Amino acid sequence: MIEDIGRVVKIAGDKAFVEIERSSACAQFGLQELEELTAGGRPVFEAINMASAKPGDKVKVQMRSVAYMKASFFIYGLPVLLLIIGAILGVYVAGEFNKSSDIMSVLFGFGGLVIGILIIYLFRKRGTRREYLPVIVEVIREDGTT
Repeated sequence: MIEDIGRVVKIAGDKAFVEIERSSACAQFGLQELEELTAGGRPVFEAINMASAKPGDKVKVQMRSVAYMKASFFIYGLPVLLLIIGAILGVYVAGEFNKSSDIMSVLFGFGGLVIGILIIYLFRKRGTRREYLPVIVEVIREDGTT
């Protein structure tokens, strides 16, 4: 399980929007600067509110490792896989049409990368399925107790 601490920003039904604190799991890998660039500050994530947290509550959020790995493969692995397939296909097509294999490999590889990014864009709503959402498991009181 991947755990993080955050603060509930708003509630929407059985889901909560959680602002992750600077000591996040991403900070362990030196990615807090990237978070700030992409999210315009601290990142806010949608999470299932199983602990009945309220806006302003400090909470512990967990995400299953399997869901994290699936999402990581989909976001990073698919475009890279299609880039490689495109580059190999470019070399094959270049041989069939007596063209430069380097140029065709680059063009087809770039095309594969673009197709991979488009697939992620078109299926981005899949990431909001409940199995991929983090879960608020407990509310942390100001004195540190749960």
